[in-house]
Amino acid sequence: MIISFASSKGGVGKSTTCAAIGARLAQRGEQVLIIDLDQNRTLERWGRKAKIAGLTVKAIERDNFTQEFRDNVTAGAVDHILIDLAGAREATVLKAIARSDLVVIPAQASEPDLREALVVVSDIRDVAEEKGGPIPYRLLLTKMPSLRTRVTDFAYQELARLGLPIFRTVMVERVAYKEMFLTGSPPAVTETGGAGAEIAALASEMEEIVKETQRKSEPRAAAG
Repeated sequence: MIISFASSKGGVGKSTTCAAIGARLAQRGEQVLIIDLDQNRTLERWGRKAKIAGLTVKAIERDNFTQEFRDNVTAGAVDHILIDLAGAREATVLKAIARSDLVVIPAQASEPDLREALVVVSDIRDVAEEKGGPIPYRLLLTKMPSLRTRVTDFAYQELARLGLPIFRTVMVERVAYKEMFLTGSPPAVTETGGAGAEIAALASEMEEIVKETQRKSEPRAAAG
């Protein structure tokens, strides 16, 4: 799978989600490459602490993205490529989106976050139009309170009104997600029940979406 994690707003859990999913896939025995394009280099620093078998984290300059991506796809040495995109609207973000099997858009249950998520959705639709084919995307609600609130009700109502596709799984506000950047240990290790279970469910959803999209494209490919 090639999955990009996109948000033009900081603090939504973009890098956290990318790291946790990458660790989950690697811990299953698969080869995972995380490309860190975010200017903060959060995942590069985390990768030096994590030391998870099968997981490679590379921070690269924007100008090197196309060649780095092409080299890894051509080599076929990895099962998954996860891309932590820069929190800005620039050409490399659009290039990564165009090459993705799925784009994940993390957002908190707030009006500002949902507004920024719409910006990313607009960019994805523009890239898909230029590409001439669909680019699957899902909005992921992050840092959710454990109990239902008026704010979360608003978020779900607004997402339904806008017709935005969302993951069934949400990421609850948990200490395990913050600790992973201090210790390098992913949620599946430090909290097998709460955060670990969320990440496992989220990874499964991502795989379902990618497989379903590929299945739907097969008849068209065969017809061509």
